[in-house]
Amino acid sequence: MGSTLVDLTPASMLWFPGHTRFLPFGPTESGILARQHLAGGSSPTHVLMIEDDPAIADMYRVQLEHDGYRVTIATTAELGFATVADSTPDIVLLDLLLPDRSGFEVLDSLNQRFPNHPPVVILSNYGEPSMIDRGRSLGAVEYLVKSRVTPADISGQIPTWIELGRRGGQGES
Repeated sequence: MGSTLVDLTPASMLWFPGHTRFLPFGPTESGILARQHLAGGSSPTHVLMIEDDPAIADMYRVQLEHDGYRVTIATTAELGFATVADSTPDIVLLDLLLPDRSGFEVLDSLNQRFPNHPPVVILSNYGEPSMIDRGRSLGAVEYLVKSRVTPADISGQIPTWIELGRRGGQGES
């Protein structure tokens, strides 16, 4: 697959997630995007987000793609399982309230069907201690309440969570 580089002048302006205004798009930004686009043999980290709310999924997708991640959105548990089986993502961001089953059931099934599945971070609107404990007991490396984090927070922690998953550990809430 060929790539085309476009000469962008410093007069160009772009909006980036996490910023409240348009920013000048000059040599620094074009260099970052070129490195991400032409990353040689190394493919970008693949994030699977199992989230049925299109607005939330899109908000995270925009931030994560901006930060150089490859993102797949699964709107149901079954689509999530198919993605894990077909493309082996590096990390899974999992909502608890899904149309076909609960996120806890998804995590339990991942443990059974894919014993070496990628690390799972639960992103939920529910922050009750019993739910956090249940998510952790099922092996989630982190449990976060959506209203307490931003997509940029999530994006910045992904490398840490992947490393924690490799070591078989759990994070701290």
